[in-house]
Amino acid sequence: MRLIFFSFKHRYRQKELNNFLKSRTYGKYFILNLGGPFRYFIAKLLTFLRIGRAISCDGKPLISEKSRGINFWMRGTTLHIPKDLKKLNNNFVTIDNPFVKDKKIFQIYPISIKQTQIHKDCKIIYISRIIIEANAEEKRIWEKYKVQMMKDFSLIDSKIFWEKIYIKENNELEKYLLYNKFKLLLRFEIIKNIKVMFDKNLHLIGDDWNLFSINSSPSNYNVKQLKKLYEGNICLDLGSMLGSVSLYSRSNQIIESGGLIIQSYQSDANKIWGDLKDKILFKNISDLTSLINKLLADKEYCSFLLKEIFNNFKNSKKLLEKNLDKIFEQ
Repeated sequence: MRLIFFSFKHRYRQKELNNFLKSRTYGKYFILNLGGPFRYFIAKLLTFLRIGRAISCDGKPLISEKSRGINFWMRGTTLHIPKDLKKLNNNFVTIDNPFVKDKKIFQIYPISIKQTQIHKDCKIIYISRIIIEANAEEKRIWEKYKVQMMKDFSLIDSKIFWEKIYIKENNELEKYLLYNKFKLLLRFEIIKNIKVMFDKNLHLIGDDWNLFSINSSPSNYNVKQLKKLYEGNICLDLGSMLGSVSLYSRSNQIIESGGLIIQSYQSDANKIWGDLKDKILFKNISDLTSLINKLLADKEYCSFLLKEIFNNFKNSKKLLEKNLDKIFEQ
């Protein structure tokens, strides 16, 4: 059995890993959680003594040699790694994006999924804040392409599309920041449409929506309460703000909680969802409204999909073991 220990200085990082740290063994690997302000120092000692291998979240502590472990940058992509640390060969990230095709991605899969039935009075759950800060030029570009994006949500993750609308060269960070803003603007348009069509069924949670005359409940960061909200409900997922990926902190939390996830099509959809992609994914507002109408009208079908999702990830532990092999056996 090989010892792998997670190190992170701030406890909130543990929430983003969901059930992953609750399960200790993944095949030949034994996972030890050394997160938090006190256990963090134990992780530093084990690293110094070369006992086991470390997965250091956000480089705290920084692992400079791959023989001792990896730095796992949980903010998303290589664009979030500090400039002076980018050259380290043991940096891994969570998310791919259309501008930097990251090869070193540490993929976490849903673990210990709660088996449940869909609620008879199920709601469409969507949780997100909506802070939109765009200048006049950014708004002009958005208005030019908004209709096109609403017809095909996946355009926003297309490198070719971005090369067409953003002509500045050699400034990937600036382009990425605009990409983040457009993701928010697209998210806003989608929810605005869904709110009109499914107002009574939509439970919107997140600060800032009220600023746009869209009623919502306040933001909630209590993990137990969030899991209860997801369980047995239809859970809308519009992807990560940081890039295009099917499985990330929010989507894993929905799945592990026994929520029926419906998700906008992501770049790795075929690999992650297989045959399920035609049942729970959508590419435009028309697909999304049709899918919601179908699910609200047929609760038995919803429960069937919950079982299908559970079965889709029944081999998550083996997949995680293979992922750890790729990282630590290179």
